[in-house]
Amino acid sequence: MSDAPAAASSAPAAASPAPAGGGASAAVPACTAADVKATLTEQPQRREGDSRMALVQLTNASSRTCNVGGWPVITLVNAADEAVTVPTKDVAEPGESVPADLAPGTGAFAGIRWTICDKADADCPTGNTIKVGLGKGGPLVVAILDGFPNPEQSAITLKSLQVGTIQPSNQGVVAW
Repeated sequence: MSDAPAAASSAPAAASPAPAGGGASAAVPACTAADVKATLTEQPQRREGDSRMALVQLTNASSRTCNVGGWPVITLVNAADEAVTVPTKDVAEPGESVPADLAPGTGAFAGIRWTICDKADADCPTGNTIKVGLGKGGPLVVAILDGFPNPEQSAITLKSLQVGTIQPSNQGVVAW
């Protein structure tokens, strides 16, 4: 697990290809951020309080099969396209990562949980979009945000963030 801030240069643990014999073909190259389209869909609030969840869907937008595993890198970005530091922890939810070979057009999933804060507070990390990557310090792509505040409002607040493992199915990835 990592407590590194979710910034482009110091993001949490990287997604990595499956080791040989790990269930996915070792001959399949690792996906890069340029290979995927990332969509974050905020989930209905199941409990009261400041905790929120979203389903992260990583869809292979390339023309080749590639492999994903580990944890996605989630970075809050402000209107100046600068990474905003957010205390971030990778968690083994819903369990250990299950690396997956993604054919073009197919996807893998992860869940994220965050605590919101009042953007008027000086210590409240605030941004207008989220970028997603597949490797620590690697490139990031702008995520499509479903159910999040309008980007013009710069109202995405992430006081703290937990990032779940990449799974080949969306079953259970936001049930923690």
